[in-house]
Amino acid sequence: MSRRTLFVVALAGTALLGGCAMFKAAQRPPAEITVERTPERIKRGEYLANKVMNCMECHTGADPVTHAPKPELFGMGGKYFGPEMGLPGKIYSSNLTSDPKTGLGSWSDGEILRAMREGVSKDGRALFPLMPYMNYRTMSDEDAYAIVAYLRTLEPKEHQVPARTLDFPLNFIVNTIPKPLDGPVPPPPTDKVAYGQYVFTQASCTDCHTPQEKGQPIMEKFAAGGMEFKLGDHVLRTPNITPDPETGIGTWTDAQIKAALQTGMRPDGKMLSPIMPWQYYNGMEEKDLDALVAYMRTLKPVKNAIAR
Repeated sequence: MSRRTLFVVALAGTALLGGCAMFKAAQRPPAEITVERTPERIKRGEYLANKVMNCMECHTGADPVTHAPKPELFGMGGKYFGPEMGLPGKIYSSNLTSDPKTGLGSWSDGEILRAMREGVSKDGRALFPLMPYMNYRTMSDEDAYAIVAYLRTLEPKEHQVPARTLDFPLNFIVNTIPKPLDGPVPPPPTDKVAYGQYVFTQASCTDCHTPQEKGQPIMEKFAAGGMEFKLGDHVLRTPNITPDPETGIGTWTDAQIKAALQTGMRPDGKMLSPIMPWQYYNGMEEKDLDALVAYMRTLKPVKNAIAR
């Protein structure tokens, strides 16, 4: 073996024995904070969690056949994401209710904030970035507090979620992704387009609409679609949402874009796949929708035809 190969093997062996600190996620102590649960914060948090960030779509157990969320499992986690969907292991969403054994009941507000925006669990473990904490790190402090205030209102429901299992080397690479915040995060910008970008980021639009290569987004095709989702025998590909007039949404009117976001209906009368969470976006406030569309109009047009 070459010297480099020997080094990699030795490094992996050390990590497998649990003796290598470099495979621990970068983290800072959780903030010592108690979020005041005002009615305004709870209302804002409920709106963000259910109509913008779609937290409950992932953190509600789903029917294994239809993949539709089961209302009786609201916020209790357990939704499965696995190899058959193209993922490197078996991942389950966590219980967000206030149950002290299996949910967030024993977590401090600071630990919830750290997990949400910095990707580190209560026990210091790195979260898998299917939870889009890299987007949420731009979430303002006040909006983050609102999410915490809302989560504290969820009725405690005991639901033990299976532990995740990740394939090698992702089980180690995942620890290199979290990055502690440098300091306070300011309020969202007031400029319409800049605020639209904020909404676009919190809604994690590019996580689905930007294709990836080796787990990294292809920035030359930002928002140009093509991400594949495997559902049984079917493969779904996300559409191009750049303003390209031929392969994107450049010819769509503002009203047509809003209709797609809120009803799942395309201008040609065809329905979008339910994997696009328009059922959640249908409650998005008009101000946020207007800003979102205004920002999408500023995206670089990318010619990228997607076969349905």
